[in-house]
Amino acid sequence: MKVLIVDDEPIAQQILENLSRKVSYLDIVGICDNAIVALESIQEMQPDLIFLDIQMPEMTGLEMLRILRQKNILVIFTTAFHEYALESYELDAVDYLLKPVAFERFLKAVTKANELFKLKQIQQSSINAAKNSETKNYVWAKEGRKRVQICIEDIILVQALKDYMELQLPTGKVILNITMNKIEELLPPPSFLRVNRSCIVRKSAIKYIQDMHIEINLPTVKRIPIGPTYWEDVKKHIVELF
Repeated sequence: MKVLIVDDEPIAQQILENLSRKVSYLDIVGICDNAIVALESIQEMQPDLIFLDIQMPEMTGLEMLRILRQKNILVIFTTAFHEYALESYELDAVDYLLKPVAFERFLKAVTKANELFKLKQIQQSSINAAKNSETKNYVWAKEGRKRVQICIEDIILVQALKDYMELQLPTGKVILNITMNKIEELLPPPSFLRVNRSCIVRKSAIKYIQDMHIEINLPTVKRIPIGPTYWEDVKKHIVELF
């Protein structure tokens, strides 16, 4: 975890730095002596965890945390004053350490923070996977005056026709208002192969490759030329195809 220390006392900064260096998964990315400088530095430092003093000039640690709550950064308070503990937990602080901080108590707090950090990573990975799955599994196409959702698994052939793409599906053809480069990004490389400037084919639909052409089976057999600049890339996939 990337760690930022925010404390106006140099001795307290040094103690927290020394404690942090004893924990392998803590990486100190910055030390600030007041909350305002820390807020200005967060965008650049991108910390995962902040050790935050409470009583500091210009802005208190509690005031800083109220601003940080929307940034989803973990915070452990380090202070000599016990009376702010309840308020800190109401602001969702991970822990509240009283100075002087013993290593055993410090380790307990950062272990809790690390568990929360890993949980956040898992949750974010799940969100990203869901977004990627939704993006990659479907595209929207024009069919007459309608807009229809097309499953990428149903696409056999993509052909560029002037200002639009024609998608060949098992049920027929549909028109997609999108660029060739964009549709190529949406189609997963393990399943699709671009064979010339205007054609992308599903690899499993290819029946044979001969004389710089491929043949695929649609309702009728279709023979597609392989562009000279795409031939080397096509050859790399021949072993996979046959």
